[in-house]
Amino acid sequence: MTTHRRKVLGMIAAVAAGAFSLGPAQAQSLEKSDAAAALLPKSIQDAGVLRIAVPDVGKPLAYKEGDALKGMDVDLANAVADTLGLKAEISLIPFSAALAGLQANKYDISYGEFYVTEERLKVADFVTSWQDYSSFLVSKAKDYKPTALPEICGHQIGAMAGSAELETLNKAAGECGDNKPTISAFPSISNAILALNSGRVEGVLINRGGAQEAINLDSGLDASGEIGGGPTATAVARNENSEQLLAALKGAYDHLIQSGEYMKILEKNDTAYGAAKEAVIYKEGSTPPKYGF
Repeated sequence: MTTHRRKVLGMIAAVAAGAFSLGPAQAQSLEKSDAAAALLPKSIQDAGVLRIAVPDVGKPLAYKEGDALKGMDVDLANAVADTLGLKAEISLIPFSAALAGLQANKYDISYGEFYVTEERLKVADFVTSWQDYSSFLVSKAKDYKPTALPEICGHQIGAMAGSAELETLNKAAGECGDNKPTISAFPSISNAILALNSGRVEGVLINRGGAQEAINLDSGLDASGEIGGGPTATAVARNENSEQLLAALKGAYDHLIQSGEYMKILEKNDTAYGAAKEAVIYKEGSTPPKYGF
């Protein structure tokens, strides 16, 4: 984004803030951290806007209720922007479009609970912000309830397009010899659940939080196994702003963790099981965390 366009966005944000102040009371913004905000690139400071992609992965992480965006990712996105003294410009997008959007300079950062892998470090940088593991979402009425990756051999399994779970399934399929599984990629959890309920797949490997929310909505579903797990991260566009934005984002997360606001957000969204103790930066050349896949 050009400096001129960032300044225009900043002006729009300021006008919008003034307009909204005349209407019903808005949710109170969190206190700005001057120390974290000072780390921001000048172009973003001048614009006053942080362009944030939030993948539409469903409850409890990100979802739309009427015209409102909700979920842990949305709450964290707004909290980070407040902490940095910026206006959050949030776009709800498919998970598979997140990293491509960063590369195309559509967004500054993207949520999506990314596992930090060597492949992803080729195109983006990351700041860890949460922890997660994966489970198989299965039908209670069926006997098939895998708890380990070798159990996918010969079965029909699904995952979200572009997810670490899909990558994990494809890697595990290579160990199945002639008894290959049929692996399907879906644009959203809701699409995957439809396929599961219609019998097109026998299980769906997804993050544990997404599995729990699906079970809350459909008592005919169950979660099976604990696969992998480890730190997940917010992705940062790799460009001339990367170094400063990574430092500012880490500063914002550490401030939210230390102030207790981070845990409040997780408890509100029933995601406190994945709380991180601190934010860690991973960039080009970094050694990724070790996951239990």
